Amino acid sequence: MAADVATSLTAKPWRTFAMMAGIMLAAASATAAIVTADTQQTQIDRRFDLQRSAAVVIQAQSAPDGFDEAGLAAVAALQPVTGAGELSVWAEAAPVSLNRWADDQTAPMLVADVGGLSVAAIATGMDPANLASGQPLVWVGETLAARLGLADLRSAQTILVEHRPLSVAGIVRARPGFDYINTSLVVGRHTGVALVPAGRTVRVIVGVRPGSAAAVADYALAALDPTKTLGLVDVTPPDGKILLGGVTTDLKLIGLALGGFVGLIGAIMVANTMSMSVVQRTRELGLRSAMGWTPARIRRLILLESGAAGLFAAVVGCSVGLALALAWAAINAWQPIVSRSLPAIVVLTGTAAAIVGGILPAHRASHVSPLDAMRS
Repeated sequence: MAADVATSLTAKPWRTFAMMAGIMLAAASATAAIVTADTQQTQIDRRFDLQRSAAVVIQAQSAPDGFDEAGLAAVAALQPVTGAGELSVWAEAAPVSLNRWADDQTAPMLVADVGGLSVAAIATGMDPANLASGQPLVWVGETLAARLGLADLRSAQTILVEHRPLSVAGIVRARPGFDYINTSLVVGRHTGVALVPAGRTVRVIVGVRPGSAAAVADYALAALDPTKTLGLVDVTPPDGKILLGGVTTDLKLIGLALGGFVGLIGAIMVANTMSMSVVQRTRELGLRSAMGWTPARIRRLILLESGAAGLFAAVVGCSVGLALALAWAAINAWQPIVSRSLPAIVVLTGTAAAIVGGILPAHRASHVSPLDAMRS
C-alpha cells in the first residue's frame, strides 16, 4: 500500500503540489502568526508598562477627621510607593470668580495634602506644605487659571470660592492620568470643610511603580483603617494588564483564524484535486477493483494519498512559517519564543485537514467498477 501511495503521488508531481499548496500555506501562516505573537508578548508587555496603574485610589465612605497620619506615613514608606496622601473630590462644581462683580464659573474643588498633591500634580507658587496650615489658600489648575486670567502671580491675588475670599497660593499642573486637576481648585482640608462641610468623594491617592498597585492597595486598606470604621474601598482603575492579556490573546486568535481559514481552503483544494485525480485514474481504479481490491481498500489508498500529501505539506509549511518568524525576530532583535507543542499541533492539524478533504474523493473512487474502467 505504501508503494502504491508513493507511486501515485510521484507520478504527477504538479498535481500533488497543487493538492499540497493549501495545506502548506495554512501551516506556514498559522505557525508564523503564533510564534510572532508569543515573541512579541514581551515587547508588548514593556510598552504596556506605561499604561499600568501608576496610582492606587482608596475611597472612604466617611472620614470626617481625615486619614490617620501614621497610616499614611507607613504606606508612603513602602518601597514601590512614590508618594501618598489625600486627594478628595470635595465638590463637583464649586462657584469661583475673580471678584464679586465678575460672573461665577464652576470648577471641581479638591481637598489635598502635600503627599496627595505631589502624586497627582506639580505645584508652583507657595510650598504645598501650606495646605495643612489652615490658612484660606487655594491652588488653581493651570487651565482654570488661564480661564480666570490668573497668569501673573507675582502679586498677591484673591479669588472667591463658594463666595468666600481665598488667597491664590499657586498654579498646579496635572501629571498624566490626573488631567481633571488642570480645571480644578485645590485647597487644604481645613479650608475645604469651612467652605463645604462634607466632601463628595473622600480619597487617598498612592503613587506606585507600574505593576505593584494590587499589593500596595491591600496594604493600604489595612494600614489606613485598622479598626474598619472608615469603610475603605479599593477603587483603583484596572491597569494595562487586562488589555495586555486581551491583545496577546487576540494576536494568537488572529493567527489561528488565519490558519484555519487557509486550512479550510487547503482541504477544499485537496478534495478538488483528489476528485480530478479519481476521474483521471478511472481505468487504474477499475483495474484494481478487477484484481480483487475491495472498496474499503481503495478508500484507504486514496485517504493515505491525501494524508501523506497533507503530512508532507504540513511539515514543509510549518518549517517555512517557523523560519519566517525567526527571521522576523532576528531583524527586530527579539528573543524568539516557540512553544514545543506548536509544530506537532500544526502538523497534525494539517494532516487531518488533508484527510478530511480526501473523504469524498475516496468514497467516489471506491465505487469505480471494472465496467466503468473499460468504457473510459
